[in-house]
Amino acid sequence: MRPEALAAWTQLYAAVGLLAGICATCALLRTIIELQSGAIGLPTDTWKQKAIWFPRLWLRFQLNYLSGFPCIMGIALLYAHYIGFDAFNPS
Repeated sequence: MRPEALAAWTQLYAAVGLLAGICATCALLRTIIELQSGAIGLPTDTWKQKAIWFPRLWLRFQLNYLSGFPCIMGIALLYAHYIGFDAFNPS
């Protein structure tokens, strides 16, 4: 693999990792805010509702996280376009 291709891939992976971390933080904050404001109706009246409370909250977090995916993908594609798609060719 050429050094330029290795550098391009390393920078792309680092950028996507950073964006995924930012997206996870924003999704966590949004889930906490929704939980505190009562926007998420998670009943805890019966033992069955209490048993599925965390999985439902986790699903809500995952949906909030996935809502940031188009931004991550768009920024990664714009970066790859800026660098040039030929830079990612290993040969």
